[in-house]
Amino acid sequence: MKKLHLLFAFLTFGLFVSCSKDNNNGGDGSAALQSITITANTTDAYTGDNIQFTVKGNNNADLSTSAVIYVNTTPLVTNFFTPTAAGTLSVYAVYQVSSTVSLTSPTIQIPVTQGISFNKRVLIEDYTGTWCQYCPRVSYAISQVRLQTTDAVVVAIHRGSDPYNFAAASTLETLIGLTGYPTGMLNRKTEWNYPENNNVAQAVNLTSGTNPRIGLAMTNSVVGSTATVQVNVKFGKNFSGLKLVVYALEDNLLYNQTNSTSFYGGVNPIVGFNHKDVLRAFLTTSILGDDITGATTTNGVFTKSFTYTIPAGTQASNIHFAAFVVDSTGKALNSRDASSTDTQAFEVE
Repeated sequence: MKKLHLLFAFLTFGLFVSCSKDNNNGGDGSAALQSITITANTTDAYTGDNIQFTVKGNNNADLSTSAVIYVNTTPLVTNFFTPTAAGTLSVYAVYQVSSTVSLTSPTIQIPVTQGISFNKRVLIEDYTGTWCQYCPRVSYAISQVRLQTTDAVVVAIHRGSDPYNFAAASTLETLIGLTGYPTGMLNRKTEWNYPENNNVAQAVNLTSGTNPRIGLAMTNSVVGSTATVQVNVKFGKNFSGLKLVVYALEDNLLYNQTNSTSFYGGVNPIVGFNHKDVLRAFLTTSILGDDITGATTTNGVFTKSFTYTIPAGTQASNIHFAAFVVDSTGKALNSRDASSTDTQAFEVE
């Protein structure tokens, strides 16, 4: 019996030692924390960019918010940093393991280039119709946006049994997965939350915050019935996969608007409603945009000219143009509106 007890004791001790060794290795198969590394979400940056740092232990533990990150020897409060001047960032992290033990990562270098920022505008594409009883809600919301900012580029895309129906917009409707009217889209890919009149801030807020690195300026003229539109696009950092879209729009189109809302006095129909920013043509080869070619690098400028024949009976003063640049996902990065005779400069911030 004593031999059995002794054997049991040895087995128990062996199991304890085995478990203890496993625990020293981390218990879950991970190694003990012996070193740390730091990485960034970019290998180079531009002034104004928001750089995110990630600190990890050799055991793959994420220490990004518990380690202290130093940029050019200055400690950060968070693991994000926005450079304000060109140069090279020397970045490392320190993690305090205990009161007497700390780990320091190798230093990484991030070159920062002086970028160019431009005024930020929001593109509002309003899918609407004169027959659409709830469409005045979005028209009203757009009027409220315009009371708060001059940085909104508005396009009214009329569809259906409508004198201003723009049939080619079916391509856009497929792109955004349109399910009904009215629908407001912000910067082409973000739906304006219903009810739009209660979410005016959603549109206005897209004109503030981080300024875009793309600027647009147009030089337009009219000779007879021909409008010439020159679109200039300037790049504040290196880009790829961009497309340019150019629209011809018309204002002061008076036509009755069906109305089942309380807006515009709640009358139905709204007699002689002034339809503005009505899409009449796209000047680029595709309504989804044409490729921007050439060197889309910092300080580079892309220029392309278009012509638009102003329809007979249409006043040139009622025609204006919208140009915007979209990325590879179709999202509008920045936009600009210009009259038929505007000469614009880039809106550098």
